[in-house]
Amino acid sequence: MTVPEGEGRLPRSWESVVSVRADVPLERELQARLENETGLRSVGVTDLISLRRAYYRTVGPPVPILPERQIRLDRGRSVHRKLGAQLAREGILEARVRRDGLVGRIDILADLPIEVKTSSAIVSPAELPAYRPDHIEQLGMYCGLLDRPVGRLLTLVESPAKTPEVQAVDVAFRSPPRIREEMVRRAGILRTAWKEARVDDLPRCAWYGKGCEYQEASVCACTGRESGPARPLTDEVETLTARDDVQDRLRTELSSSSSVEDEATVGRFREILYPRRAYFERTAPASAVPEQASLPSLEPDLYARLSEAVESGSPGEVARLPARTLEPEEEVVGFRGVPMLLRTSRAWARFRAEELVARFPQYALDLGLRCAVTGTDSGLLVVGFERAESNRDRLQVLELRFSSLTPFSRMYRERSQGLADAVRDRAPARLASCPGWMTADCPYRSECGCGTPDVRLTR
Repeated sequence: MTVPEGEGRLPRSWESVVSVRADVPLERELQARLENETGLRSVGVTDLISLRRAYYRTVGPPVPILPERQIRLDRGRSVHRKLGAQLAREGILEARVRRDGLVGRIDILADLPIEVKTSSAIVSPAELPAYRPDHIEQLGMYCGLLDRPVGRLLTLVESPAKTPEVQAVDVAFRSPPRIREEMVRRAGILRTAWKEARVDDLPRCAWYGKGCEYQEASVCACTGRESGPARPLTDEVETLTARDDVQDRLRTELSSSSSVEDEATVGRFREILYPRRAYFERTAPASAVPEQASLPSLEPDLYARLSEAVESGSPGEVARLPARTLEPEEEVVGFRGVPMLLRTSRAWARFRAEELVARFPQYALDLGLRCAVTGTDSGLLVVGFERAESNRDRLQVLELRFSSLTPFSRMYRERSQGLADAVRDRAPARLASCPGWMTADCPYRSECGCGTPDVRLTR
């Protein structure tokens, strides 16, 4: 994490660079969206690719992922993270789109939706529906949500030369409305399965016998004899067109981009906010309490309702903001181009703008760190109040402006290094204590020393 050049001298405190004001117009806009919510539990595009996996992923106990698959998942996430800044010029990164209780996250949204996949090999365009049906279906669903007939599939294969091989294929679909109808149908089947705790009507899982972690853990009831999907979305493919011009341009851009070899050492912003908690999570993970399988509520909670309100605007209004560094791994979600925090609170009253920094510093710190990573000087805090009796009082939007990002850049760098040093030396006492309100529910409170200055640190 580098401190931006030309920022001048370090202000006396980070609090002195923060100003807070109510964003009343946006608050009213989101309140109106909240009034018009669907009331449906959201179903993601990836859930619709394999309904049985989506069912067990939601109601079943956590299962270990096979090492080979975990390696592929980690590699894919790493490639997506590194390519974020390099592909940002192609369009909006990880654009959210929501419609009819369905939600998708499009890798790149330009004049057409673009899905980026990593693979071990390139498949000819004509063979994609047979050998990569899940890739085609996912792209087709994005076209269905957007009412656009053509999407682009980018496939990248990493090579020892560090410049990935690239394939670009434009896929034209016959009828986006028919695709969306199939998505709604599948979502209804999944919601019924959740409601009735039955998987009988869910179609055969394409991963049965192919290393599915739920099958390996004996969690699923699949036999491999279940009926397949009634309407595979690959049937909607009209044409597949190789885009040599696009893949040549991207290959040139990726090869000329500066390659950063370092991996992120910080996973989430909360590790910087609460480094002492992060220390114990890294060195002495709390014993996991066995989770009982339970059916999900089909009634969305407040956080889900707020998410729907925020994401139900124009496609791409909510999207990932490109970061200036590889750290942390956690993405920065933005609303209309500025970092956004979406939180719920059990406070009895709405926040007073002039008191936010003093009474709830975690919000300003979190947003300040996100702004420092993305190079933006303002951010939005969207808060839902669980105890409010009406939508008018349930939602608050505050804009935070930062006259300097230097304090947050420095804090990130110093706390990241301090956390690494503490883990190496087994010396958590050097790290900033967590706030008192975190102590009661902390599984490490008996040994960390936070909130109880006289308690001896044991690690």
